Amino acid sequence: MHEIKLSEAKINLDGVWFSADDLANKIQEKIDAGDMKFSDLAGALEALQNALENATTLDVKVILSKEEYEKLKSIGGDDDRDCVTKAIKAFIGSDPEDAKDKPINKKKLLIKCPKCKAPIEITTDKRPLDVECSKCGTGGRLTLENKWAKLT
Repeated sequence: MHEIKLSEAKINLDGVWFSADDLANKIQEKIDAGDMKFSDLAGALEALQNALENATTLDVKVILSKEEYEKLKSIGGDDDRDCVTKAIKAFIGSDPEDAKDKPINKKKLLIKCPKCKAPIEITTDKRPLDVECSKCGTGGRLTLENKWAKLT
């Protein structure tokens, strides 16, 4: 698997960073020279194009306290764009390499079943959320205020 820098639209092939144009030019040079051994270049070009086609650019302005900004820098280093990208990837769990040494405290909520009082662990911030007690099977909906509501 190749290392790709989406923000720069480049891929690392044998220690050298190439853009899609760079790869296409290298392939064309090989064809012009009669050298048909360019499968590694073509594979890298395909991987880069697939990654770029499946990427989304977010244009956001983030305002942090100085303390939050220092925490962010501890995750990603000195480049703000890299910091934010690594923090987002660590938070959403898409890049285990970025998250392995930086545990993210995902919010957990423990509620009690209204019928049998068994604990029900909630591991998402999504609300409203349909929940069911694993002990007695009672179903309900957790409201925005984290209150139990009967399903209708």
